[in-house]
Amino acid sequence: MEKWKKDYLKEILKDYPKMEDYYLERKAKLLLHNNQQSNKELKDKKLLISISLDRQLINLERNQKTISLCLNQATEETKEIIKRLYMSEKQKVNLDLVADQVFLSKRQVIRLRDAFFEELAEHLGI
Repeated sequence: MEKWKKDYLKEILKDYPKMEDYYLERKAKLLLHNNQQSNKELKDKKLLISISLDRQLINLERNQKTISLCLNQATEETKEIIKRLYMSEKQKVNLDLVADQVFLSKRQVIRLRDAFFEELAEHLGI
């Protein structure tokens, strides 16, 4: 897998625990923007169109659903590896430390992580 794909997947995995907050924040911005309009009926139609077509909201929702799906399909070891590497508050973990924590070799951790990345990339269409 290309480096840019891995980097992209790592970033969305790091954002995964906060995606719901990002989604609600973006939706609130759209609401605020549309509340500044004057005509009530026109305002409601624009709001529905804005929310349903907003690219950022669509991507956040898609990423969240896809990551959830892939995590649900993953083995317990893979889930633990992904959560420790990318979703923990402590961002100073590395492959060696995670391997020790999940009682696997570093090579096994890399193999499981890369298999998860391949699955996630396939579901995201990248």
